[in-house]
Amino acid sequence: MNPFNPTFGDVPDIFLSSDTSTTKLVKTIKQSSFSRTFFITGVRGAGKTAFVTKVCELLESDPNCIYLDLLNKNGLLTSFAQQLDHKLHSPLLRSLGSVRSLSIGSFGLSRESDPIEVDLWLDTLMQEVAQTNKYVVICIDEVTNSKAVTDFAQVYSSLKRKKYPLFVLMTGLPDLVLDIQNNDKLTFLLRSEKITMSPLEKSDMIYAYQQTFACSAPLASKLVQMTKGYAYAFQLLGYLLYEQCQGQTPAEKDVAAIKLRYQTKLFDNAYQKIYTSLSEIDRQYLQAVAKKRKFSAVVELMGKDKVFVSQYRRRALERHLIVPTGYGYVDYTLPYFEDYLMQARDPDSAYYLGY
Repeated sequence: MNPFNPTFGDVPDIFLSSDTSTTKLVKTIKQSSFSRTFFITGVRGAGKTAFVTKVCELLESDPNCIYLDLLNKNGLLTSFAQQLDHKLHSPLLRSLGSVRSLSIGSFGLSRESDPIEVDLWLDTLMQEVAQTNKYVVICIDEVTNSKAVTDFAQVYSSLKRKKYPLFVLMTGLPDLVLDIQNNDKLTFLLRSEKITMSPLEKSDMIYAYQQTFACSAPLASKLVQMTKGYAYAFQLLGYLLYEQCQGQTPAEKDVAAIKLRYQTKLFDNAYQKIYTSLSEIDRQYLQAVAKKRKFSAVVELMGKDKVFVSQYRRRALERHLIVPTGYGYVDYTLPYFEDYLMQARDPDSAYYLGY
């Protein structure tokens, strides 16, 4: 069976988002005496969801941990209350499975919405959690600037002030931080402890490829160079090569045979979505830094002043799409991204976007 898995969000058999980083976060949560939020970010395909999933798997093995997986959609708070109540073995919210709404005393709970009373009910539930010496870990994947998240932020802030043992793990694209700078209700995201998915370690990738394919160190090193440490690329290249060789040790010709498919899937499944989500000026900047142009040349090419171009350089850095490589120079962080950008500008290419 193919040990590589390029499916977004899955935890593959060969998981390289180092064990030290996952165990470190688990240890931090277990040893914390106050509530904390963690924002796991990185470019699409950097391994955010897989990282959080692995952390949550480790936490779920702790009998004192109450783990809740919430969806970023309407009803998020009600889902929070329902799941927490269920984990605490209380029968109250379970009855919501057979009725549309329930009202007991001053509490009103609905399956379709988050009524005001839900924050009072959550306060009661968190009191019970604290009394039993347990702690709650919430995971919200793909956080966005939505009303559901805004409502959650307000309730979370209230629960945090009461020093309940509550931890929140959120994943999101770097763009989210850029989008919420002026949103007072979501400042809890800005204050969250940020964990950025860094490129995978070269030595770890080389070892993994050698162990899986029984190939030479030079060939494994070539494979690593083709990925630039991008988590999705590491899984995708390994998956395609494993399918190509069918259990046999790969050779240079096998790598050459899958290269076009590898690039095409990178473009289709990751780069097209990344590029189209950017503003027109962001795209212009990324196009301008191609061919290893120096900052001064980029400024001239864009026809803007240095301060203006610097803003978009900073935005590309915060999105982890470029990395400084010397005074005035940057390089793309993603493998074959410059090739994609060339095709995005070519009217005869399938990736041409018309701008």
